[in-house]
Amino acid sequence: MLRKAIVKGSIFLISLVVVISILNSIFILKSDYRSKQVEGLYKHTGNSFDVALMGSSHMQGGIDPNVLWHEQGITSYDYAMGGQPIDVTYYLLKEVLKNHDIPVVVVDLYYLGLTDEYGDEGYVRNTLDNINFSLNKLSAIVNCTPPEGRLYYLFPVLKYHDRWKTLSRQDIQFDSSKKYYAKGFVSGTEKYGKDYSSNTLTTENADLPPKTEKYLRKIIALSQKDGFKLILTNLPYDYNSTAGSVSWVQEPAKMFNTVAEIAKENNIPFINYNDKLTEIGFDFKNDMFNSSHLNIWGANKISKDLATFLKDHYSLVDHRSDDKYAQWNIDYLSSQAASISEQD
Repeated sequence: MLRKAIVKGSIFLISLVVVISILNSIFILKSDYRSKQVEGLYKHTGNSFDVALMGSSHMQGGIDPNVLWHEQGITSYDYAMGGQPIDVTYYLLKEVLKNHDIPVVVVDLYYLGLTDEYGDEGYVRNTLDNINFSLNKLSAIVNCTPPEGRLYYLFPVLKYHDRWKTLSRQDIQFDSSKKYYAKGFVSGTEKYGKDYSSNTLTTENADLPPKTEKYLRKIIALSQKDGFKLILTNLPYDYNSTAGSVSWVQEPAKMFNTVAEIAKENNIPFINYNDKLTEIGFDFKNDMFNSSHLNIWGANKISKDLATFLKDHYSLVDHRSDDKYAQWNIDYLSSQAASISEQD
């Protein structure tokens, strides 16, 4: 009798989990963020990509996989999400590594400056709602979200149950492949029109916020444990864009000097592009979308520079002449990078 009860109970729990998972996938918001994660995490797995690009909107609109491909035949995917705190990046990276054999990971560190304990809920949900349930997701919820909201991250259907009135065929038969050609990248097409206003020329250091330093070091430890090559970046932005924010470090230039020391201690390259603007011919007025984000022209310059760095420092195969990668050439033709090449 006891064995039958255990079997029945187990079947019930498994069935309940399956039903809730199906409901969660139907009720969560369908956006480009869902498309990019479904495609990048769960549809194109194994050794699909040479490089994983991680971080917040700075990376999402900063490094273009289609440029890395066009320049050096490097395959990559941009997993970055707008507003993504570094702790969420850590757990997303773990999810990436569960499904992919990726030799090189590039992490942008803009969100090291966040001083709040937790990131904005909407931004955090863009990532966590679109990760399949696992112990990794459970750990992310426990460590990256406030206690009072964790049940709603665990069961998003509770958060979005009112959407039943507006559910459509897309919610049930969601097509995530439409924008796969972009490999997760999207950048602005307007020009900021203003000069860089902050001073980066300092040799002084400043402490990182305790939580963000903890997760930076966890990412470094993960690279050492799993054996992938880690590159840290700070993509161009005006440090004054966060001046006066109660949720941000007050001296980012000094904080990134500390990051440089941590990177050096661990023999990890740290590319601070704010220190390379002149070297790569970066024009802040015309290569930025706003004070914090690159536009498509700026992303093209940074991506070309990173492509050269990857070629010079890592044994990555140029796949451009390999017939198995023919779709990458086709996808490039639909990319933002190809569109501005046609304009030049």
